[in-house]
Amino acid sequence: MFKWVNNTPIFLRLLFAFAWATIIPISIIVLLTSINFQTLDTTGAAIQKSNQAIKITTTELADLQSMHTLLVALLPTITLNNKGHQASSEMTSYSIFRVLSIEKSFDVNSADYQRHYELATAQSMTDIRAILSDHGPPTIISRQHELLVAILQYQWPQYKDAQDAFLKGLYAHIPLAQAASLLQQVDALYTPLLTNWQEIVTIARQVNTETVKVGPSQLRPILFGTIIAILGSMVIVFLIGSLLNRTITQPLRQLVALTKRVMQGEITARANLSGRDEIARVSHAINQMLDTIVELMQKTRSKHDELQLQVEKLISDVRGVTVGDLRLRAEVMDTTLGTLASSSNYMINELESLVIRIKKVAREVEAATVNILEQMAQPVKIGYLQIQQVAEATTGVEQMTQISHQAAHHAQQLHAVADEAQRSVTEGHHAVRRTIDEISHIQDNVQATASKVQMLGERSEKINNIVEVISTIAYQTNRLALDSAIQAALAGENAKGFAPVAVNIRQLAEQTKNHANQITRIVRSVREDIATATHSMRNTVHETSQQAAFIQDVAEALDVIFTSVERQTQEIATINQMATQHWQSANRIAQIMPHISNTTQRNNEHIAMASQHIQRLSQQVELLRVSVGAFKVHTDQDGNTGTIFA
Repeated sequence: MFKWVNNTPIFLRLLFAFAWATIIPISIIVLLTSINFQTLDTTGAAIQKSNQAIKITTTELADLQSMHTLLVALLPTITLNNKGHQASSEMTSYSIFRVLSIEKSFDVNSADYQRHYELATAQSMTDIRAILSDHGPPTIISRQHELLVAILQYQWPQYKDAQDAFLKGLYAHIPLAQAASLLQQVDALYTPLLTNWQEIVTIARQVNTETVKVGPSQLRPILFGTIIAILGSMVIVFLIGSLLNRTITQPLRQLVALTKRVMQGEITARANLSGRDEIARVSHAINQMLDTIVELMQKTRSKHDELQLQVEKLISDVRGVTVGDLRLRAEVMDTTLGTLASSSNYMINELESLVIRIKKVAREVEAATVNILEQMAQPVKIGYLQIQQVAEATTGVEQMTQISHQAAHHAQQLHAVADEAQRSVTEGHHAVRRTIDEISHIQDNVQATASKVQMLGERSEKINNIVEVISTIAYQTNRLALDSAIQAALAGENAKGFAPVAVNIRQLAEQTKNHANQITRIVRSVREDIATATHSMRNTVHETSQQAAFIQDVAEALDVIFTSVERQTQEIATINQMATQHWQSANRIAQIMPHISNTTQRNNEHIAMASQHIQRLSQQVELLRVSVGAFKVHTDQDGNTGTIFA
């Protein structure tokens, strides 16, 4: 199997592995989907069964109510039948037939419901029992069983017997009192029967609600199946990946081990991989590369031996150059080191030419050094004269600096006084602005108060109108009470109790009228006070406006003063700045003058040191000329040194 895998290209291996890794999860998903569909079909059948149970119970509940309604309606027909009404007798017979039909239908349907839809015993309710036992109410199954047993074994037979007895009495034309007694017995049995059957309907609806819900019994198989499918898919994919990884990484590890052996110097090692995949082809290529490297190493070793001989001959040819004999040259041959020998000869030629030029330059530098020493004496004398002149200039600059410092100090004091004046004017200007703002605020408050007082006057006028209406009502009530008292007096003894009430109403009307008049006087006094306050407020607003205008004029005058003071402050600040700059410039000049004196003195010292250096340079040139004389060049044989390569 591994041999077949090794003969398969890696791309096809990966393709097959990914295909299996895709097909297996898809197959598992299809299987889970079919299982889920079966679960959904089971749930749908349970829901359909629950809906049928609801339909049967509600139908039987309607039949039970209709049957009892018809039974109750039969009682009034007894009187008509006793009187010999033929139409009433036919209607009674039809109603009895309807009651018996519904009774028979209820008998059959209730037994059928117990046989097919009882949660505890019906075979068709197995799925619903599983759902209810999983997440439904714990007592719903037992409660339905108890109700069905109570209804079908006790309540319904008793009710049916009582109903049949009542119907037989109707056929026998029993008296009305006896029929009413039988109907009361039927009613007494009907109420618990109806209550229990209504509870049966409620249980059926509750079962339908629980069936529609998705519970753990439905989710648990799906969840377990999904987990098992995921784990199985992971295991299969892991096995496929491990197998594929082994077929790829194992040859790669062999190649890595081969490269490590080659790095350690074992160049005879080779890869031993079988197959026709990409890794096998790479291993064959590595083997060929190693064979080529070994062959190249052998060729390089032979070349190295040959080159070693040529280098030794070149060293022997130019060994005399190391002791200063520049007349020797290397032999140039048509070999690998021929270019190196030619370059060495060129370098020796250039070095020989350089030595000749150095000898010539050394003689010229020696002559120039003597001339420079003679010319350095004059700058030293001039430097001492400059030092004396700089000292005199430094004294004058120090005096000018003191005068500038005094002027700058006075200008700074003037600037401080101007700043203080500007701050005072600014504070006055801000105080006036705050006064204007406060007066404006007072004016706004006075205007708001005036408007509120005016509004209060309008509302007092409305109160006066309301009081007048109350006075009118009190007057009319007084008239009405007076008329009532007169009518009571005319009525005599019959309205004797109404006369005191009329008198009380008249007294209350008089009191209301008096209070209304008192309120009118108070409101009139308040309106007069409000009018006086409104007039005072208007005068206050007018005077406040005049004061605000006057302060505004004062503020404008202060603005002009502030502008003038600010402009003077700026001019003084400019003068102060110029005086400060003049003092700083003089101070800098005073600081620079010592530097100039020191610089001049250092220049003289440097010139003296340069003279000493030039003397040492002359000595070094002499030593250089002697050192260069140690080299042997071709011109030394002709006795014409330094003229050939100039």
